Amino acid sequence: MKKLNFFRHAALKRVQGSASILFLLLIAGCKSVPAGGRPVDPLELIDAESSFYIAIPKAADNVLIERIITGFYPEGSDSDAKMIADRVNKVYCGLNRSRHGTEVQASIDGNIPQKFLPKVLNAKKGFVISDYTPPESILSYKVYSGQIEMTFPSDKIACIGRNIEGMLDKYDSLSKLPADDTTELYSDLNIDLTSYLKDAETEIRFFANKPQSFLTILTGAQLDLKLIDVKGSFKTDLKHPNQYLLTLDFRFKNGTFLKAGKTLLVLAFGLTNSQEEIIGNSELIIHNIRMDKQQLYKLLSL
Repeated sequence: MKKLNFFRHAALKRVQGSASILFLLLIAGCKSVPAGGRPVDPLELIDAESSFYIAIPKAADNVLIERIITGFYPEGSDSDAKMIADRVNKVYCGLNRSRHGTEVQASIDGNIPQKFLPKVLNAKKGFVISDYTPPESILSYKVYSGQIEMTFPSDKIACIGRNIEGMLDKYDSLSKLPADDTTELYSDLNIDLTSYLKDAETEIRFFANKPQSFLTILTGAQLDLKLIDVKGSFKTDLKHPNQYLLTLDFRFKNGTFLKAGKTLLVLAFGLTNSQEEIIGNSELIIHNIRMDKQQLYKLLSL
């Protein structure tokens, strides 16, 4: 798999036609959540079929969300992008990259005006509109199919991309639970991963099952590391607001691979021993890797 083109041209071609529509939806306002039923958390709708997951909360870097929006909606002004970003609370994405392109599954926590949908998601705009009824349900949901599929099961959630019907099945079943059943997340993801992404409030967090390509982008070097996975976070450096402090947590297949991998990583990042932490015999955490924000903006801004 080549560099993490998750956020590059393949994804852009699939979503660009829908970008101006998302822009209109997000700036139009919202209506109140219907009374009764359990509120569904957007993270619960992301399935376990992706190899890369990322949580981007507005509080971590609103400018980054603006940059992503600008990539989707190049016709918009900077003020347009800021207006949209202000209505997005958090974006959860699962991605898969293959030789055929990039699959994106996104669940967005924001303000989505249901009453405005028919005005912008219609046949004149190139959308095929269908009704989908989950198994054993009496409710139906509108699915909008164009260059990318999307649906809006509530005025707080937008679902975009892969496995829309599966996301609606999950939403429908969870929304019928008792309203006070909010003590746990009914996620398909590993509980540790769910907690890690959910708790992203002031930092951007990611998890990769196939981390080699991601590391190539960060270091500029082809690192042959025997890894199980890697997770990490980007947080703004308060002393240098134009930079992130990056933390990476590597899980190696065994201690032998950790020793070899540690040497390569130290050289690639130019680190000192004070930035390293070894847990057990197969986990390496590297703290405070300084990274210019523009590098991540370029990655995620399509």
